[in-house]
Amino acid sequence: MLLTCENCQTIFRVDAKAIAPQGQRVRCSVCKHVWRAEPGKPVEKPQTGLLKETARGLRYPALIIAVLMLVSGGLYSFRGPLTAHFPALISSFDLAGLTIMPDPSVLEVRDLKAQYTEPLLRVRGALFNISDFRAHASMLQLRVLDADGTELYQQKVTPDGYFIETGLSVPFFAQFEVDGAKQAQVIVEPVAERLPPRLF
Repeated sequence: MLLTCENCQTIFRVDAKAIAPQGQRVRCSVCKHVWRAEPGKPVEKPQTGLLKETARGLRYPALIIAVLMLVSGGLYSFRGPLTAHFPALISSFDLAGLTIMPDPSVLEVRDLKAQYTEPLLRVRGALFNISDFRAHASMLQLRVLDADGTELYQQKVTPDGYFIETGLSVPFFAQFEVDGAKQAQVIVEPVAERLPPRLF
């Protein structure tokens, strides 16, 4: 063990057994200073065995938690396409507070045709799925604008299907009375709103 003189800071190497367990007085051979030296405390080695055992015991729970987090993240991210393929899961997501809403960015209105016979306006078309997955059909916002952009009429339209396969479409049709819509422009856009539930 090493002893340092408190007065002149000289360092001495001394056998640890030469110092009594309760400590003893020592004298510096350089400056003759006397002080009380205590035996060196043994350095405790970390209990690496216990640490390794604890780490080994936590390996499987940590792996299970990581897998659960990945699965949960995947379910959350792909809940729209997943519930479109497995509609029975919709109520489970709703119960968890994750309401399933259609994604209007993957839906497109095509083949829009409007026929006006005073005072009836008939509008028909198709809601097309442009995504790589089966999609939820959404409600459609129909607006009728006159030549100067004034809104004459608006209503929500329900397409004929609840789900749309990739690259396919579902038709929609609406008929209503509007005055002065001979030169009107008809705009139909998908909105992030679920279709009303089926009654049968």
